[in-house]
Amino acid sequence: MKRHLFTALGPVLMLSIVLGACATPTPATIIQTAPPVQVTVQVPVTSVVTQIVAGTPQTVQVTAPPATAQPLQFAGITVNVLTFVGPQVAEPLQRRGPDFEKLTGAHINVITVPNSDLYSKALADLSTGTNAYDAFLFAPSWIVDFAPPGYLEDLTPRIQADKALQWDDVAPFFRDFNSYQGKVYSIPLDGDMHTVYYRTDLLQPANIAPPQTWDDYLSIAKTFQGQDLNGDGTPDYGSCIAKAPNQQSYWWITSVAAPYIQSLGTAQGVFFDTKDMTPLVNNDAFKKALEVYKETTQYGPPDELNLGVGDTRGLFISGRCALTMDWGDIGTLAIDPQIRKSLTRSARWKPPAPRKSWIGTPASWCPAMPRPAPTP
Repeated sequence: MKRHLFTALGPVLMLSIVLGACATPTPATIIQTAPPVQVTVQVPVTSVVTQIVAGTPQTVQVTAPPATAQPLQFAGITVNVLTFVGPQVAEPLQRRGPDFEKLTGAHINVITVPNSDLYSKALADLSTGTNAYDAFLFAPSWIVDFAPPGYLEDLTPRIQADKALQWDDVAPFFRDFNSYQGKVYSIPLDGDMHTVYYRTDLLQPANIAPPQTWDDYLSIAKTFQGQDLNGDGTPDYGSCIAKAPNQQSYWWITSVAAPYIQSLGTAQGVFFDTKDMTPLVNNDAFKKALEVYKETTQYGPPDELNLGVGDTRGLFISGRCALTMDWGDIGTLAIDPQIRKSLTRSARWKPPAPRKSWIGTPASWCPAMPRPAPTP
């Protein structure tokens, strides 16, 4: 993101006061026709004052008022932002909030709730007109529930007027994902896809190729389950997948199921036929996906059903898992110099799928603004 610093400069004062300094307190006399002598005086605010005085140059003491900093445009304003608990989303807001305040004067107050409560908390606030929050950071797929009732501000005019935003530089999918019926209601903070990560330091010595199908994934996970994978003498896990309820685990079953139920592409839908809302889950393809998802639990930590994405990331980057599936965060975490002490190398690839086809599940997080209440 671009940050522009504005410095308020105090005005330079050009003084035309003429003072005298003689043996007697008689003021100096200004003679317009006399040959002028220029006296240069440095003032505390680095202003240069020049006086035109007749006769002998004189020492002149000049005091200029100090520069006064202009107040920032939004000084004294507090912006309440609602999002969910955890380092994945809330921490960057909390860390960069002070930077925003220095630039604008507005104080950013980040309010967090459990991920399971975020949707209902935001909806209750807007639907009741409580308006306790000035902005929300949530999943853009929720926009279809918030935009039609008029709860969110239409950001389209703001985006069109802000050339620095470079809206055309955002991938078309994510522009559309943050829009409803041609109007933009949120700005994507990220755009990523689920990716399977595997340990090259495990697969290569064992002469095992990276998985190309979900059967490969299960086979590799089974091979390394119970082995000590980071040299600490403790048995580790073949697979680590976030499965905690009421968090973000629904993305994982979607990624497992997508290649089975979308053999002809995403237009086939996922859970329902978009034309008549016929359920698409009662079939052999979705049944197979659920079987794969269930079997991965056999090769994971004993408490995997209660692990969130932050937990599984920590397990993988500390060398305790042979495989995991996540967004792009694993890659940057795994190359951190401190983290690499416990993990030799990691590599990433797209989620495996039957018959060597694959598809990722896109996701994004976005901020949205409540629509201002009409003026009485």
